[in-house]
Amino acid sequence: MLDLKFLILTIVVFSIIMIFSFVSYRSFVLKLIKEKKIQFKKEIEYQKEISKKYIEAQENERKRMAEILHDDVGNKLNILSLWIQNEETWKNEKSREVISAQIPDLINATRNISHTMFPVNLEEMGLIFTIEKMLSNINSSIQIQLILQHSYQKKEITFEVQIYRVIQEFLTNSIKHANANHLEIILRDSEKFFSFLLKDNGKGFDLKTTKKGMGLKNIESRLLSIDSKFKWKSTKNKGCRLIVLIVKKDD
Repeated sequence: MLDLKFLILTIVVFSIIMIFSFVSYRSFVLKLIKEKKIQFKKEIEYQKEISKKYIEAQENERKRMAEILHDDVGNKLNILSLWIQNEETWKNEKSREVISAQIPDLINATRNISHTMFPVNLEEMGLIFTIEKMLSNINSSIQIQLILQHSYQKKEITFEVQIYRVIQEFLTNSIKHANANHLEIILRDSEKFFSFLLKDNGKGFDLKTTKKGMGLKNIESRLLSIDSKFKWKSTKNKGCRLIVLIVKKDD
């Protein structure tokens, strides 16, 4: 009789343990599924935000191209058209000289717009040469240092375009808006990661209170599109720094 009671008690205890284990396991699984759903939702939202910022950057770039075409090439063509339609133009040597001078300007303006839309030299000559070419066209009164740590290895063209655009946008902001006259570009291409530092001596801004302008948003959307980690460091009247790190993926 005692053995039977013990057996029943054992079965009851075992059943309780099994039920408790099942409930615990079920709760664990449900919690895991819930966390996975939350994580998945966050990843979807993150990807949507990246796509949104990237689309905004593209639209702003198209708007800028339209303005350049209208204000630069459009105006030059209008002036040239007026000269050509004037019957007296072809009788006057000075007028012919003006027309001749307008044509190279139009060619240069078209070439500059083409390069702004896509840096052709990037595919042919590589990232470093294209950056150096861009720097050579900047006002000589502005000091710019390009420092290359380690030998640079060519990357995918889509990656290099984003890096080039980030540097281009940073320089434009530094010169036009931050009134900087000294800039540093430090690129490091090591075995494990690619990183770069952009630094100016401009008026800077307070990261806590300053609302990021379109230029900074464009930079950030480009950096997010290439899976980079980045950090702004800026103090009012003490310049600005952008530190970027891209971990290389294993082949």
